[in-house]
Amino acid sequence: MLQPMPRVNSQNFGAIEFIQGEQFVFANGLPGFPQETEFLPVEVPEQLPLLYLQSLRTPELCFAALPVKCILSDYELSTKAEDLACIGLNACVRPGPEMLCLALLCFGPDGTAAANLRAPIIINVRTRRGAQMIQNEDRYSIRFPLRTATEVTTCS
Repeated sequence: MLQPMPRVNSQNFGAIEFIQGEQFVFANGLPGFPQETEFLPVEVPEQLPLLYLQSLRTPELCFAALPVKCILSDYELSTKAEDLACIGLNACVRPGPEMLCLALLCFGPDGTAAANLRAPIIINVRTRRGAQMIQNEDRYSIRFPLRTATEVTTCS
């Protein structure tokens, strides 16, 4: 007998079925959300490259994120080698096929949007393990103002 697919009942997207192993796993949760250890990446084709991280534990918790290179094409990751090792990556790896580097977004009451470039979400694409990592340097802002949507969506 076939097992039913796992499902999350998202407040934003309704019921979403997924294949076990598609979720991103954060061993220590995210800062401020230590119990939230699994998030399903959700793409809405009309909104790409925007990616939603839907909690598998809390239906009303969903983060919006963008690849950092869509925000700043010359973005440079500077994290500790031991932080990357915790999710199975070596210090030489850069955002690309092996590593997804996302900036969480926040939205102001006036409709403005900002990205957290100081503490990106790093995902080991192969293992789907991730962590939010604070940059060693403080050259990037926690609330980096986003440009217009058309500028952001033209990233490569």
